[in-house]
Amino acid sequence: MKNIFKFLCVVVLVFSATFASGQARYDKGDVLVNAGIGLGYGYFGGGVPLLLSVTFAASDVITVGPYVGYTSYGYLSSYRYTALDIGVRGSYHFSPLFEISNEKVDIYGGAALGYSITGSNYDYRQYGISDPYPNRIQFGLHAGARYFFSEKVAGFGELGFGLATLALGLTFKL
Repeated sequence: MKNIFKFLCVVVLVFSATFASGQARYDKGDVLVNAGIGLGYGYFGGGVPLLLSVTFAASDVITVGPYVGYTSYGYLSSYRYTALDIGVRGSYHFSPLFEISNEKVDIYGGAALGYSITGSNYDYRQYGISDPYPNRIQFGLHAGARYFFSEKVAGFGELGFGLATLALGLTFKL
């Protein structure tokens, strides 16, 4: 698993460096809808999170907005854990700071704060123990790159912790 994580870090860095001649610009009021899947959900240690977020451009370098994630993870074909994550996230877009001029590339990083609502089909109380996956406040960090294939559609990749170690998906600019 550590080797896979290292490999993915190198891939994202190479991707970022390859397209570092570009910049995606946002105007205040722009809205982006992001949909993707993740690998490495941090709370259970399993499952493939489905991710959806809406970000609003507060300026040309700062975006904020709500997110939702859903993860389901089965263990030994008889236990099922699920999590519904909701919260807000914010990102700083580094392309202007790095003086990247290509409008198709966006390099960003940020943080998220939310709440994880969990459930299981297993009754831990029958053994006198508490649920190992209770509902909780969730904090996350992310670093990502987005490449615009057209004025309205982009692909993105993110590394981080919280909802997913690696997230891949599409962005639609409304």
